[in-house]
Amino acid sequence: MQRPEIVTRNFHKPDEEVLQQSDVKLASFIENKSQFVDRFTQLADPFTTEWAAATTTARSIAPDYASLASQSSETDALKALINQGCNLFQTLILYVRLAFPDDASVLRVFGQPQYDAARKSQLKLPKLLQNAFNEASKPEYKAALIAKGMKEAEIALLKTMADSIVNQGLVQEKAMNNRSLDANKRIVALNMVWEKMSLVCQCAKLVFQNDATRYNLFLLSDGDSNAPTSPPPDNNQ
Repeated sequence: MQRPEIVTRNFHKPDEEVLQQSDVKLASFIENKSQFVDRFTQLADPFTTEWAAATTTARSIAPDYASLASQSSETDALKALINQGCNLFQTLILYVRLAFPDDASVLRVFGQPQYDAARKSQLKLPKLLQNAFNEASKPEYKAALIAKGMKEAEIALLKTMADSIVNQGLVQEKAMNNRSLDANKRIVALNMVWEKMSLVCQCAKLVFQNDATRYNLFLLSDGDSNAPTSPPPDNNQ
């Protein structure tokens, strides 16, 4: 099966400018609707309602900076948990060194050689912490660690922190997905607005070919846009 095409904007103007133009052009269209419909029946009702609804829908979707703010907040929370997880692991290793001095084999059991590769990874660090918890919970290690001053709550926190990082990673991923979904909905809605507006502006070139004032009301420029290059067939021809 073919992959679906990525939705792209049919315009180059900023979203807010498109919506502002839509309000202005729609108001002008309503004032002159009878002249448009006389030449292009497809612009008869419910065209006006559909155009207005498309503009309202596009405006109701949160702007990208709002979605980005939510995503950034979740990313910051994840980074904070990773830092806490690293500090907790380093605390554990300190007590391991105190409880089992010069014993490289015990350090390997607790995953110390893997720390550098895991300390910035939201995937590897939880596994390291979980393994550290499993080992630190074994009676022969737990008693020695507590005897050197490590708190039992700190040992339990190794698992809690591993779970928290995993869960926050999922929350961050959801925020990223939501941003993509919002962007897609926003583009689809704005493309609908642009389609309605550009159609009317193209039709206006014929409807008001002898009326410079109204002709200028419906001028629409967007550089290299995908707006129609010519109006639909004149119903009276």
